[in-house]
Amino acid sequence: MCRGIVVCFVYKVDEERREGSRIQDERLIEKIKAGHQQALRLLIERYKGHVFKVTYSVVRDEKEAEDLAQETFIKMMDALPSYQSQGFKTWLSRIAMNKAIDYKRKKARQKEDLAYETLEYERMQSAEEEWLEREKVLAVSHSIGLLPANYQGVVQAYYIEGKSYNEIAREHALEEKTVEMRLYRARKWMKRNWKEDEF
Repeated sequence: MCRGIVVCFVYKVDEERREGSRIQDERLIEKIKAGHQQALRLLIERYKGHVFKVTYSVVRDEKEAEDLAQETFIKMMDALPSYQSQGFKTWLSRIAMNKAIDYKRKKARQKEDLAYETLEYERMQSAEEEWLEREKVLAVSHSIGLLPANYQGVVQAYYIEGKSYNEIAREHALEEKTVEMRLYRARKWMKRNWKEDEF
């Protein structure tokens, strides 16, 4: 029971408007079921703004919300034969909401899948790089073993262990100039005796 004439009047007008809208919806739906295209256009025109608001409230992207609104009306047309006059606006809103939620879930899954694939790819790349590095070190170590004996130590220390001239000189009890000279001669020997891709 409502209080006050104005409040009662507004409530009654709203109720009548809603009832009139429901009757109009039901008439349009009956015509659509009978194959009237104009009735379908009128129904879509009537609810496209509402459907957009529903989809946008979930996805928060205008373009995606528009696409989902179109998909909602396609789904509505497929499902209309099973519609049982249960309140069209609520029924249509449920379709729109489900479409938007499904889309959001699918997008989240795609992001997770992409992140997983990227991680797997990086792991594979890392493992492959490690393997190549080991192979390279083994190949270079083998090749160093083919050098004249007096070059082997300095080449191993400089190229494989990454030591400086000073460190090599101290470890091998040599002058820095001698280390530099041996490395220079070792490079010349490699150029003469090996193919380019071997050093």
